[in-house]
Amino acid sequence: MKSNLKKSLYVGLAALSMVTATGFAATNASAKTYATVNSNSTLTTDPTTRNVATNGTNALYTKAGTLRGARVIAGKGTLSSYGSSNSSQQYFRAYRVATTNRGSVYYKVVSFNGNLRGWIYGGKSTNTFGGGISSTNTMTQAGLPTITKGYTLTNAAKNSLWVNPKWSQYKAQAADMSGYKTGDTFTITGAATKTREGWLYYQVTDDNNSAVTGWVFAGGLTAPTSTTPITPTTPTTTPTKDNSVQINYLNASGQQVGQTYNWIIQNSDLRSGAKLTNGAKLTDILTNATQLEDVANKNVPTGYTVSKTQDPSHPYTNVTVGSTYSVYVDQAVQKYASQLTYYDSNTGNPIPNSALVENSYPQLTTTEQGLFSSSTQATIAPTLFDNSIFTTGRLAALTGNQVSANGQLVTPSWKFDANKTKQANANAKYGDTIKLYYAENLIK
Repeated sequence: MKSNLKKSLYVGLAALSMVTATGFAATNASAKTYATVNSNSTLTTDPTTRNVATNGTNALYTKAGTLRGARVIAGKGTLSSYGSSNSSQQYFRAYRVATTNRGSVYYKVVSFNGNLRGWIYGGKSTNTFGGGISSTNTMTQAGLPTITKGYTLTNAAKNSLWVNPKWSQYKAQAADMSGYKTGDTFTITGAATKTREGWLYYQVTDDNNSAVTGWVFAGGLTAPTSTTPITPTTPTTTPTKDNSVQINYLNASGQQVGQTYNWIIQNSDLRSGAKLTNGAKLTDILTNATQLEDVANKNVPTGYTVSKTQDPSHPYTNVTVGSTYSVYVDQAVQKYASQLTYYDSNTGNPIPNSALVENSYPQLTTTEQGLFSSSTQATIAPTLFDNSIFTTGRLAALTGNQVSANGQLVTPSWKFDANKTKQANANAKYGDTIKLYYAENLIK
């Protein structure tokens, strides 16, 4: 009997050992599904070399996306729209870099407008930007005007000087104008256009005080021989077949709407050594290869917008000097867009932006924003708040920064409260401010 007891004890202990080992192995296997950080450091290279654009292939996270607990701050759709934006405010600056045990590189970035900040996959090398971001030049060199001396500021309060053109760098700063006196003349020493907007800027120095120097929008300067400001979009000569492109705006039926716009190409638009002649291909002579498309978009007739159904391969790259470029447009539809605000269901108080992770309310894509707008000022149906964006999507929950409660660090989170939200917006119409309510809970 003792022999049997010993045998059973032995078998039982062996089985327990196997269960323990198996459980430990399973725990380790689970842990290995998450990456770990090997290094995390501040980038120290010239900040102007760390301007990047997103491409929409990777999302923006609260930390490296493969780490345990990483949460999405902005999805691929949002970052794709930032990457293709015509606004310099939607560039990013990279300022930290981290590597994981899997050899992946992540960069911490912040948008120039400050709306988005987080970590994004950057490829496999710390020597170059890859993955979801790529290096970008926010400004493109342009040619100097024929006359470079004797310019004055048309309105120093409206178009002052900047150390770098506004929004061309993260936190671009205004230049020190304390030494400037009304009527001072300036000499132009450099020229560049904003890569995305195509706006021309000149680098100037005050002739009476060399300490007053910086960049100014070309339209803010008055030439010495004229009282007319230098405005890059205003023709200074008559359009001819040797210096212009005619832009026609057509509706879906192919009928012209509005006025034809004659874009006169200036010498400052040209690459160094390029000649402005009839038949020259724009992509061969322009500093900014997409400038024609930019000009066409900015001069759409009032009441129209560029057609969303227009062929995305619109061949502006094949246009030549002296030819005609057609753009299809749709009649603009007035939208009633509602702003979103966030409230705590328990207290009824607003949830401050500063209480959330990365100090940011959810960033919606254009499609998601469309849920809260309408062509008419109709009453908002309660079923809007049953949409998947509130159940499993971007507005299903809010995550807060860690706080101390009863001597412990906890992470506040808020879950969408559909019932209270429907009650609060029972009579709301599109265009009104929508109050979204969330019930708070604390996660240790």
